[in-house]
Amino acid sequence: MSGAGRSVKNTAKNVSLLVLVALLGLLCAANWLTGLNIAQMPGDSPLRQAHDRLFGGAVGYELRSSGVAAAEPAQLALSADGQLYGVQYNLTEIDAGLETVRGLWAEALSGGVLAEAAEDELNAALRAGDCAVLRYHGAIPLGVIANWMGGAWQSELAAETLVYAAGAEQLFVRTETGAVYAAPVKVSQGTLEAAQKSFRGLTCKFAGGAYAVFPETLLFDSETLSLPLLTAEAPALLDPQSGTGLETLLGAFKYTPYARPYSESGGQVRVYVDDVSTLRIGASGLIQYAAAGSDSTVRAYDEGEASGSAALDAQLDCARLILDAALRAAETDTHASLYAVQQDGDRTTLVFLQMYGGVPILGDSDFATFVFRDGALSSATIRLQRFRAGEIKRTVLPARQAAAGADGTKRDLMVAYRAEENRYVPGRFYL
Repeated sequence: MSGAGRSVKNTAKNVSLLVLVALLGLLCAANWLTGLNIAQMPGDSPLRQAHDRLFGGAVGYELRSSGVAAAEPAQLALSADGQLYGVQYNLTEIDAGLETVRGLWAEALSGGVLAEAAEDELNAALRAGDCAVLRYHGAIPLGVIANWMGGAWQSELAAETLVYAAGAEQLFVRTETGAVYAAPVKVSQGTLEAAQKSFRGLTCKFAGGAYAVFPETLLFDSETLSLPLLTAEAPALLDPQSGTGLETLLGAFKYTPYARPYSESGGQVRVYVDDVSTLRIGASGLIQYAAAGSDSTVRAYDEGEASGSAALDAQLDCARLILDAALRAAETDTHASLYAVQQDGDRTTLVFLQMYGGVPILGDSDFATFVFRDGALSSATIRLQRFRAGEIKRTVLPARQAAAGADGTKRDLMVAYRAEENRYVPGRFYL
């Protein structure tokens, strides 16, 4: 064979090898992406967008949706072998429990017709067999909770507590007003048993009809919830030595770090202005954003891109990402949790609580409020604080004793921090 012929043959082999290496690299990358917990990635990250384009299932606004819930439950419970087990007010235990029961709730929240139900009906269902409980700090639209769990439910009800009663084959929904609704639901026996096999928690019981609280209230057999006292201080957002915190906060509201501000209140407030919006950052931690209607530079979705529950999901995601950035900027040890959703025509208002280790921190005003109009952020208020846990801890009154001391109409119980003499003190409160 001539030298020219051998050269052509070698070139062809080299090209084939390069193509094979490239294909192998693509297969490895695709396999790696498949194994990632892609729902935990920011929606605007290149890796998340690459995953969505490779495997589908995301178009338009969904490319910017992280898929991460804007609120975690306050309590979870599941019965097994005739005993009820629960977890509460602990992020690690809540996360682990949620992964265990997610499949159960995906089936339970896959459609049905809710009708008003009586307390006695719920109380009887709690005694009829296996049960699962999912309780939130605030009232969250049932459709939103269903989406977080992997199910689908069309309902305008806002739920605080969900109870799946396997024995009665019913789903019960407790709303923010205390009303109870029920729908016929059946979770497969295999799904229920798989959740029961993996779920871990402390033994507890339902309050039932023996106390003046809601019958699905969890009463733990040996509850010793001991929480530290907290002291609060203002974040150092305006401190020249605060690093990139201010830039992170500006970026969350689509302001560049080169935007020129002016000062108010003797330098205690810095104001940023662009063509359509104003951002006020106070040394106290008060953040206020206002835009000129639909001209806002912060949009949850573009016009005509989403509607109905998809629009609400996109707005929740937009607010959550801003809050995550704000909390990082202030270097807090807290996170935000959705508390309430109000919808009126094209206006959506979202209210968030500030949480320390899974326990709400209550102040005189809401921690964060976002108002959207047609997908555009028209206003936002965030009250940032840093919290430091002291060495002194306080044991919270157990739910069993609190339920025994309740009187009057049935009420809910909540553990939270409240301000007392320049400290935030944990306690249990009637709602």
